[in-house]
Amino acid sequence: MAKKTNPKLQAKVAPKPAIPNKTEKIKREKAKMKLSQTAIICIVLAGLSLLVYANSLKNDYALDDSVVTTKNTIVKQGFKGIPELFVTPRTKGISFNKSDNYRPLTLVMFAIEYQLFGENATVSHFFNIFFFAGCVVLLFLFLDKLFERKKTAVAFIAALLFALHPIHTEVVANVKSRDEIMCFFFGFLSLNIFIEYMEKGKAWRLAAGVLALFLGFLSKETVITFLAIVPIVFFFYRNTDKKRAVFMTIGTVLAAAVFIVIRTVILTKYDCNTTSYQFIDNALVGAPTIAIRIATALVILGMYLRLLVVPYPLNDDYCYNSIPFVGFGNIWVLLSLAIYVFMTIVALYRFIKDHKDPWAFGIMFFLVTLSLFSNIPFLIGSQMGERFVFFASVGFCLVVALAIEKWILGYGVKISDLLKNKLAIAILLPVCLVFSGLTIARNSDWKDNYTLFKADLPKSPNDSRLYFYVGDEMVETLYGQETDTVKKKQLIADCVPYLNKAIAIYPDYSDAHTELGKAYFLVHNYDSAITHFIDAMIKNPFQYITASNLYAACTNSGKYSDAIVAYKKATILNPDFADAFFYLGSSLVQTHQYDSAALYVGKALALNPKYPGAEMQLGVIYSQVSRFDLAEPHFLKAVEQNPTDVNAVNNVGVAYLNTGKVPQAIEMFKKTVAIDPKYVEGYSKMGRAYFQLKQYELTIDALNKALAIDPKDVKDIPYIALSYKALGKMDMAVKYEAVAQQYYHDFKL
Repeated sequence: MAKKTNPKLQAKVAPKPAIPNKTEKIKREKAKMKLSQTAIICIVLAGLSLLVYANSLKNDYALDDSVVTTKNTIVKQGFKGIPELFVTPRTKGISFNKSDNYRPLTLVMFAIEYQLFGENATVSHFFNIFFFAGCVVLLFLFLDKLFERKKTAVAFIAALLFALHPIHTEVVANVKSRDEIMCFFFGFLSLNIFIEYMEKGKAWRLAAGVLALFLGFLSKETVITFLAIVPIVFFFYRNTDKKRAVFMTIGTVLAAAVFIVIRTVILTKYDCNTTSYQFIDNALVGAPTIAIRIATALVILGMYLRLLVVPYPLNDDYCYNSIPFVGFGNIWVLLSLAIYVFMTIVALYRFIKDHKDPWAFGIMFFLVTLSLFSNIPFLIGSQMGERFVFFASVGFCLVVALAIEKWILGYGVKISDLLKNKLAIAILLPVCLVFSGLTIARNSDWKDNYTLFKADLPKSPNDSRLYFYVGDEMVETLYGQETDTVKKKQLIADCVPYLNKAIAIYPDYSDAHTELGKAYFLVHNYDSAITHFIDAMIKNPFQYITASNLYAACTNSGKYSDAIVAYKKATILNPDFADAFFYLGSSLVQTHQYDSAALYVGKALALNPKYPGAEMQLGVIYSQVSRFDLAEPHFLKAVEQNPTDVNAVNNVGVAYLNTGKVPQAIEMFKKTVAIDPKYVEGYSKMGRAYFQLKQYELTIDALNKALAIDPKDVKDIPYIALSYKALGKMDMAVKYEAVAQQYYHDFKL
């Protein structure tokens, strides 16, 4: 009988640890370090995006970049301006725009850039390229997730075409279009986060997606189309949880509603929420009939499709008369209409047949996002722009990728299979090379304004604004940069034909008249300058720059009567035109019509209580008729508005001096020389004030300081002589009397 072993006495023997195979260990470590396929694709797409736009880093600001950068006074405050950017319309920092927008986020980005890097175009271009690369990556990730990672090759091809497509150069190379880039970036970031929420849940993902979408709204309004895109995606394509789809839809509506409320409140506060657009920006506002407007808009929709297929030539401007008005009898209208109707029918048919059909999604995404810029249900600020298909091109690129999958690759192919498919490579490689070459070449056109406009004008010889752009750039930029007098005159001579051509195409082009007037002004041809300034104001009686230029031309030529007639007509056409009232009053001052002058300058102040120079001008008007009691409060307000304005402070002193407030006058004159120690008038008036108080030593001291600054200003020497005589210093009195008599033959002590 076997002896039993007491289990309590048995020792527990631990299993001997296995000695890991060194080769397997190395393999595991390498596997951990190895990038996933998705990461590699993202790196490749980002790298290509950076590569094709790298040459835009050397570009300067161009087109409307100055609106959000170099000329935007709020942006140029840096960090200090950020709070104001969130509570004001987009162009508040540069001008008043009755049809403004609310896009604070990108302006904040520019303010931060200005604070950290100063006025640096290279930095701004870098961030445009960087975030565009981010857009491409987010697009790939979204498409890959949308089709449940079963069409990775399709997602890659679509993102690749999107990254290289030349039609996007306007968005990436134009710093101002950061708003479009960030809108896309945050819009697709939200879609990616929403898909994660659909798959994994968690309320924080829902909140993060809504926040990202809201940031997209703060960048630009284009993501309003996501009110349709989000339900399409999450009720049909990624619809594993209906409850979550409802939450995402509600979140999208909530983000849009909050943005719309904020936007409405801010634009209403500044009276900038009208929807009136200028003819030169969108000629469709002046279409003879609604039918012609819609027909022309259909032609433009067809042009978008053509540029997506053949992205050449590209243009920065599509204004009047680059796209002539057409009716429904035009073949291109009918062809465009037929294509869009066909696309709509195909999308609906395939969608009804299969709610997860990728072709339907691509077409619907294209149609939905482009509808915002179609100018058919409502007009927008421009009739056409390549930037308007930035979102819509996603649908185009996706459909092309799906076509390659269907007819070349076959369904469900992997990335590795794509790289081995000779036919696919034979098609994609030339397309990518051509797209890349066109993109890089187009980036060079965006070097600066003059290069861009000169490059684009031959492509659109009937575009009035392009002729204006070229002439304007010659006057506003090249003329100022040129130092040779002969070359400066030649620049003006060269710019005149461009501006005349702009006016010939569009006779009511007020900006062209203004710039032509300025060109003539620079070469002292004041008669022609006045003619064009007046034409500009009559054609668009809200031209504040023109009003100022007209006054300057009249000042140099003395022809104030012509200006008075023009200003009066402008105030009748536009009773809210404060500038016209101000310069009308200023012109009347020159013709000594002081009562009328005070009336019109007063109207300018009533329209704008902080109108620059109006308080000062009213004070001057009352001073001219010796009503210093009325002048005094206006001069005081001028000082209150600008305490360092030495002339305003001096005028307060003069008003005090003429109303018997001599001690107060002296204090004002002391302030003038404290502000500007070389301000001759301050010492001069101070000396005369001391003379009235019979403080002769101080009189002599102040007037000698004036003479020390400007020895040729001898108007006060008699007061020095009189002061020495009053002090009993006859030798000095005689000395200065002799000097005084040299300049004032009839002066007697």
